[in-house]
Amino acid sequence: MKKQETGQSLIEVLAALAVVIIVILALIAVVTTSIRNATFAKNQSLATQYAQEAIEKVRVFRDEEPDSFFAGSCPSPETLTGFNQTISCQTEAEGRVKVIVTVSWTDAKGIHQSQLTTYLTKW
Repeated sequence: MKKQETGQSLIEVLAALAVVIIVILALIAVVTTSIRNATFAKNQSLATQYAQEAIEKVRVFRDEEPDSFFAGSCPSPETLTGFNQTISCQTEAEGRVKVIVTVSWTDAKGIHQSQLTTYLTKW
């Protein structure tokens, strides 16, 4: 008479464990990518907001000191934590200035930037 064996073999247990480990690793990769993308989107949104605020700062500078603004002066950029801001004012024609604001940041993928351009004129 043959004795019937019950239970799992060692190979079946190892195969099931391998499948579980692969699923867990895939989930970790997906979560890591999601967090990285969310952080990038947050930084990009902040950089754009900082650039918009800088353009408003230049607009106020133009309104308060029009002679110096249209002579080529530009307000100094703000000091931002984790971001670098540059403001460029280029006189194009009499009474028209091109304003370029660039806000950049660095993460694991490299340097990124948000750049806004506007033209300010004498009113």
